[in-house]
Amino acid sequence: MFSVVLSTSDVLAQNSALVSKGSLGIGLHMACPQNDFYDINYDEGFGLNLSYLSRKYPYKSKLNFQIGLQMDFANMQSKDFKEIELADPGIIGNATIQVSNKMYGGFLVGRINFGNDDDRVVPYINLLAGHRNFNTTQYISLERPSENPNIESDSLTNKVVFTKRPHFGGGIGLNYRVNNSLSLEVGATFTFGQEGAVLPLQNVIRRNNGNEIEYINYLRSETDMLLINVGIRLLLFKSYRYVPYTPSTPQIPQTPEYTRYRDRQNIPTRTKSNPNTDPTFPSSPKKAPIRIKPDGPKKKESSGS
Repeated sequence: MFSVVLSTSDVLAQNSALVSKGSLGIGLHMACPQNDFYDINYDEGFGLNLSYLSRKYPYKSKLNFQIGLQMDFANMQSKDFKEIELADPGIIGNATIQVSNKMYGGFLVGRINFGNDDDRVVPYINLLAGHRNFNTTQYISLERPSENPNIESDSLTNKVVFTKRPHFGGGIGLNYRVNNSLSLEVGATFTFGQEGAVLPLQNVIRRNNGNEIEYINYLRSETDMLLINVGIRLLLFKSYRYVPYTPSTPQIPQTPEYTRYRDRQNIPTRTKSNPNTDPTFPSSPKKAPIRIKPDGPKKKESSGS
């Protein structure tokens, strides 16, 4: 099955990442009866398959596995009988009977991959367990429906012969990654099927070249089946963003070399100065000091107060 892969983008920024959420596959296949099923001349057919696979575990390992679901459908040919006369004489014209064989199945799938998402080509092995249904239907349609407005133009009879049987097996294939969003797959799947009642189209006959169709010539056979697949797979991703951790360095405040609230050794001794002036330091440049305006003469306080 060719596989296609869907992602948000091929390359994200350094502060973004993609995490796989699995993949969706869609493909076409040729269905080929095998062994006893082939020997009774059951017809080959063509059909469609759909699948879902989980993300790979372990994700970056060269040998990893996935689990998922698969459904497949196939039309196993049809056979027409024309000029069928109808019981109601009031119906204008005749009818056509089409007899069809159809197959459909559902499976649990386990896949073993021999490569990860960084590889261009990844071989794989599939293991399957589930069931397949084989159904023979009859479809009657009027040859001149527009001239019979009060008559149903067609009629479908389902499950003329019907068989549902367990199937299990495996397959091999190659996955070719086109880019981060698309991959192609080609492979083959073989399943063993239990014995059931099936009706090859060559055994459906028109009795005595009349209007009645006989379905009594069904056979019992094992239902082994080979599917040859090509398709595309869409990869599903979830994106997330992160902020890289950068160790912070302590910021040293830009403060004057000397402050009146900092306790440190080897602070130069202040020189005696007028109490109404700010202290000066010998190492300071010779600049005019900032003076605080006095509030005026102060009353001398007594020693007893």
